[in-house]
Amino acid sequence: MCPQPCTAGLALIYGRQGMKRNSYLWHMLLSIGTRLAMVAIRLLRNVLLARLLGPADRGLFALLSTLPDLIAAVTSGGLNTALGYEAARQRPMGLLLAQVLVYGCLLALLLTVIGLAVMTGVGSEWDISQQLGPFAWLLLLAVPLTVLKSGLLTLLNADGRVGAFNVLRLLESLVPLLLFVGLWLIWRDHVLSAALASWIAGTLLVVLVGWCWLARFHQLKLRWQSKDQGELLRYSAQSHPGVLSQQLMLRSDYLFIGALLDPTALGLYAMASAAAELLLIIPEAVTTPLMKRLLQQGEGIERLTPLALRITATVMLCACLSMAAIGHWLIVTLFGEAYGPAYTALLALLPGLFGLCYASILRLDLLGKQRPGALSLLLAGGAILNLLLNALLIPAMGIVGAGLASSIAYLAVSLAMLVMYCKLSGVAWYRTLVVLPEDIAHLKQLIRPKAGAC
Repeated sequence: MCPQPCTAGLALIYGRQGMKRNSYLWHMLLSIGTRLAMVAIRLLRNVLLARLLGPADRGLFALLSTLPDLIAAVTSGGLNTALGYEAARQRPMGLLLAQVLVYGCLLALLLTVIGLAVMTGVGSEWDISQQLGPFAWLLLLAVPLTVLKSGLLTLLNADGRVGAFNVLRLLESLVPLLLFVGLWLIWRDHVLSAALASWIAGTLLVVLVGWCWLARFHQLKLRWQSKDQGELLRYSAQSHPGVLSQQLMLRSDYLFIGALLDPTALGLYAMASAAAELLLIIPEAVTTPLMKRLLQQGEGIERLTPLALRITATVMLCACLSMAAIGHWLIVTLFGEAYGPAYTALLALLPGLFGLCYASILRLDLLGKQRPGALSLLLAGGAILNLLLNALLIPAMGIVGAGLASSIAYLAVSLAMLVMYCKLSGVAWYRTLVVLPEDIAHLKQLIRPKAGAC
């Protein structure tokens, strides 16, 4: 019979459904492997884009690929939060998909049409309108596809289909790379067009595969029930300001740089952000298999969340320090000397990335504790702080100011989430900081279980 710490640790990780090797540990290893593969693929794609497009066109590509997420956040920011919460509680998928199509795709497409009409009319002289040019019309296709792709990924993950979720994320990275290489070989003189076409086609393929995969596990007969839709909309409405604020924090720096600086600066900052955000594989690998449990808030959750925070924070701290040490060499070696100035912006972003590793886990736990409204207030405060800092720091410090503004806002929101979590759960804040000796013992038990033990 196992000693009590071993039993508690294993039960914490696997839950009461049985300490099976193919449950959390396998899903976490699968998620880590998927994220590492995605890092390698996206790094290769970023190298090709940087060297073939140059800083100016790379900035335009970054702006176009960012806008669908921002538009989706404005129209239906709380939608994915509500989908995840309800899917974790086994609500009918047909009902949830109807929510995605109507309140997600349709509303986002409507806002896109209105925005494009304004840009081609009264906003034709705006800098952003002139930068986007005719490529702006690609948003009519990119926006609804992005909303549907995000919804399908959320449903699969919240439904516990971690393998399917990871395969789709891998396709999301791999397909655009392969298509870009193929199209570039055909359109040597139209590199930006090849990059944009591969991005749109890759998103479309992920949507088709995701829909078919979800249909393997559920009947996807669309349903419309006023009572159920009302419940979904109420939860979504409480979450909407938070998700919108989160997207503003993550991407408003792109819009400020695009408006206040030149396209080359935006291209440099896009590469710094891409390099820094590679580190987000660490919290994503932890939260992907935990999403369903954190939203359900079952037995053992008061130990599970602090454990996930300790492990993630420790690994993330090591990763940030490593990136700070080799970041300049990495950028210059992979992307070329022209991108060397991006390193200072990368350094400015790293503290905020460390804060995001806490926020990604705490957000799911607090949503499971039915605090979407409180989360929205915290994130809204962070977004306002981020906007003010961008307006102050970017004119004075350029892309480094944008990185500092993001880091300060991310850290402030993460700290506020941690305070709220500790107050609700009764967990001491110092129990969320670094890996403890008992955590190492538990992990050893998971990796090398004794024959016949437990």
